[in-house]
Amino acid sequence: MDMSCNCLPDGETLDDIVRRNCAIGFDLRSCRSVAVSRDDRNTVTCDPPEAEFATLYVLTDLGEAIAIHDVHLTSAGADDVAAISRALFVAMVNAHRDPPDAAQRHEADQAALIDDDRIG
Repeated sequence: MDMSCNCLPDGETLDDIVRRNCAIGFDLRSCRSVAVSRDDRNTVTCDPPEAEFATLYVLTDLGEAIAIHDVHLTSAGADDVAAISRALFVAMVNAHRDPPDAAQRHEADQAALIDDDRIG
């Protein structure tokens, strides 16, 4: 499924991130900005009443949480979360049916390490 997720690099799909990172779940976290300047994108997880937005994360088998989509706290944002959560669930079920072998996973990990768009 082709979902537009605003935290993924251009060209990255939900299927790609689920398979490469062996996703086992997802989480929605309430967030707020702690930026000190316009260019600063620092955020923290907070209680829902303090939230400015929410972020949907993919949870990996290694315990990582990878941000995939930020949403506004509106009904449209809730619709986005529902649609992307459904797509994530389908991608995880499909990946579980045909999991990558260790060599494929190592190759994907190495490619991610040398990706120029990835923040180190």
